[in-house]
Amino acid sequence: MPAIDALRDLVAALAPERRGLPLVVSVGRLHRVKGMAPLVRAWVDSGAQARANLLIVGGDLREPSLDEREQLDAIEAIVPAAERARAGLVLAGHRPNDITARWLAAARFGLEGVIAPSGVYACASIKEEFGIALLEAMATGLYVVAPAGGGPATYVEDGTTGTLTRTWDEQALAAALVAALDAAGESDDVRPERSRGMVRDRFTIQRMAAALDEVYAGVAREEAELRAVVEAAS
Repeated sequence: MPAIDALRDLVAALAPERRGLPLVVSVGRLHRVKGMAPLVRAWVDSGAQARANLLIVGGDLREPSLDEREQLDAIEAIVPAAERARAGLVLAGHRPNDITARWLAAARFGLEGVIAPSGVYACASIKEEFGIALLEAMATGLYVVAPAGGGPATYVEDGTTGTLTRTWDEQALAAALVAALDAAGESDDVRPERSRGMVRDRFTIQRMAAALDEVYAGVAREEAELRAVVEAAS
């Protein structure tokens, strides 16, 4: 499978001692709001680097925009390009959604000899209104790190399906990464099943369509009631 082969090649290019570790994955634009450079710093400072490789998916690495260049320079200051293989940092650049989805599954279930199972998804955004990639990660059963505000705080169960944290605080983010790796390493399937069930019950197309139907039905009832009041008064 080309998508899995590409991931295998990226991780296999790391130093030999880095192979066989789980993955911390983050998907998003290389923009300061998405917090990719602070995530790298938290990964290094927390000790999570010794336990997992970090895969960042997003951005144009060949012809970066000004925002992307700013983040790449910030990441370079933390882990220079020449040291990435030894450190366990993979910058994969932008990838199509279908490839990203397969990589998330690989982080969850592992790739023999290359990636250990039970990885973590980290959303280090300063602000996240909804979090599509976060939900895609939860749909695979990955334990997540997410902002303690905005959209993710409405569907991530803190301590159960993920760790909610102050992503703008690098010490808090670092602690959350460690807690997430601890939780993801638990052997039972309770957390993954709860994550998958939440996405299935609340965010499938069918469920969201049903929710919209309820909204529209409520609006129609309110309009009918208002019309009846107006007609009665005239």
